[in-house]
Amino acid sequence: MVWAEAVQKIWSALSEHQPSLYPAEEWDELLDIRISKLALPEAVSEQLTYVRAVKAGLHLLNESLDHSHELSQNIDNPTGSYWHAIMHRMEGDYGNAKYWFRLVGTHPVFAVLHEQARTLCEGFELSSIQNASLRGQLETLKVHPNWDPDLFTDLVRHQVTVAQEDQVDELLREIQWREMKLLLQFAMERTGGKLLEL
Repeated sequence: MVWAEAVQKIWSALSEHQPSLYPAEEWDELLDIRISKLALPEAVSEQLTYVRAVKAGLHLLNESLDHSHELSQNIDNPTGSYWHAIMHRMEGDYGNAKYWFRLVGTHPVFAVLHEQARTLCEGFELSSIQNASLRGQLETLKVHPNWDPDLFTDLVRHQVTVAQEDQVDELLREIQWREMKLLLQFAMERTGGKLLEL
């Protein structure tokens, strides 16, 4: 089976699963094995870097933090740093996540992610949020002129460690889900492939 077809089959299994903001273990152990065994295609070295980024993303979508980390910490480009940052955010190491987001700089997916996050926030009844600090951070996210990964990291930290409001958890998971899908698509396109039904 060629690389793109194998990735598509794994993506189809993951496409309905929204990873937790703070996962305890991988979602599907057998799927994690399938991701680990994905054969690397023959490609030039820059494409292979993105092949590893796709695998890191698939592991993270499956909530397999350790396997994703093993790959992303050895990808020396902004996309690898982005997966690395999300992984640390998901494990609850928020300061380390911010460090890796600084290494990302401005990523090409930020503009689309920013628009999608703003639309989601505009459709959310912010007045229903009990925690005033969390409400203020979401209001800032809604009006911020650009995607700010540090602001989103602070939102996740506050939700996970303090507020723990169910509706906010759903909103932040949806934003994180879109962030991860956009980043996975970006990496996949750089391998010469494309995910269907993103």
